[in-house]
Amino acid sequence: MSPDEIILLKILGELKKVKLEAILVGGVACALQGVPIMTQDIDFFIRDTELNRKKINQFAENLNWNVFKFNDAITETIRVEGKEVVVDFIFRLGPKQTFENVRSRTKKIKIENTFCKAASLEDILYAKTSIGRDKDKAVLKIIQDTICIRNDILK
Repeated sequence: MSPDEIILLKILGELKKVKLEAILVGGVACALQGVPIMTQDIDFFIRDTELNRKKINQFAENLNWNVFKFNDAITETIRVEGKEVVVDFIFRLGPKQTFENVRSRTKKIKIENTFCKAASLEDILYAKTSIGRDKDKAVLKIIQDTICIRNDILK
C-alpha cells in the first residue's frame, strides 16, 4: 500500500468515526478514477450545516490537526492541515451542483477494505470548468480525454 493510500484510509476512517458524509472531489477523486494527475491536497464536498462544521472540528481534533476557515469569490471552504496532508472541506462546487445531485452520480471506490464515494469525472469537470481558476484549467483536457477513453472502452 502506498503512503498516499495510508493517509487517505486514515482520513476516511476518521470521517466515518465522526459520521461526516463526504464526497471525494478534486485531484484525488480524478486520480482514483484513472486521470493521470497529481495534487497537493484532498478535497471533500459536504453539506453546509452547523452539525457538519462541528464534525469537521471533531475530525481535526481527533487527528490533532489545525482548522482554518477561508472565504474567496469561488467557494467557501474549511481547511484542515496535518503534517502529512491538507484536507479541504468544500461547501459549494459549480453552479447548480447540489450535494444530493452530485452524490447521486458518485463512484464507489475501494481502497483496501474501505469504500469511499468519489464524484463522477463529469461532475468534477463541470465544477472545474465553472470555477475557472488557472490550476483547474490546466487539467481540464486531461480529465476530458480520460472520460473519452473510458467511454470508448465501455462501448
